[in-house]
Amino acid sequence: MTLKEFLIISDVASGKEALQQSIKDIPKPFKVGKRSLPDDLNGITMGQLMQIQGIVTMDDLFTVPFSVLLSMAPSDVMKSEAVEVLGFAMWVSKEVERINKLFATTSLPPTQEEIRAGIENMQIGAFGIIDYYALRMGITDHAEVENVPWTRVYKCLDIDAKKAQFQRRLQTILSNKK
Repeated sequence: MTLKEFLIISDVASGKEALQQSIKDIPKPFKVGKRSLPDDLNGITMGQLMQIQGIVTMDDLFTVPFSVLLSMAPSDVMKSEAVEVLGFAMWVSKEVERINKLFATTSLPPTQEEIRAGIENMQIGAFGIIDYYALRMGITDHAEVENVPWTRVYKCLDIDAKKAQFQRRLQTILSNKK
C-alpha cells in the first residue's frame, strides 16, 4: 500500500488513536523506495538539522525529512510504500529527539544571580546557536555554519559548558578560601 492510499484509508478509519500508536512502533526500514537510509543522523549538517527540527505538521513530517535527507519529491514519497515512509518518519523524529536531548545537556542551570538578572529572557534558539558557533570559530557568514556537521557544533557547546562548570566550581573554591 502506498502512502497516498494509506492516508486516504486512515482518514476515514475508526480507532485513530490505536492507529497512531501502532505507527509509532514501526521500525526503521532499510530503504525508502530505492534510497538507502543512514544508520543515524550524526552525519547531517546544522542546516539540515534545523530544517528537520522545524517540522510542525503531519504534512511536514511526510515531506521535510524526505526532501532534506533523501532528496525525494513529495510526489515520490506519496508513491512509496506506506510502512517504509511511516517507519522512516518516526525514526527521524526519534533521532531529532535524541539530538535535542544532547544539545539540552550543554545548558547549565542558571545561578541565583543569573535568575535575578533575567537570564530566562535570553532564550536564543537555533539562530543563537549558529551565531555562537560562528563567533567561536571566527566565521563571518552564518550560512557557512549551516554546512558544518551538527556534531561539531554540539561538541563545541559541550566543551564550553564543561569549561563554564569548571569556572563556577573554581570561583566557589576561591571565594570560600578567602
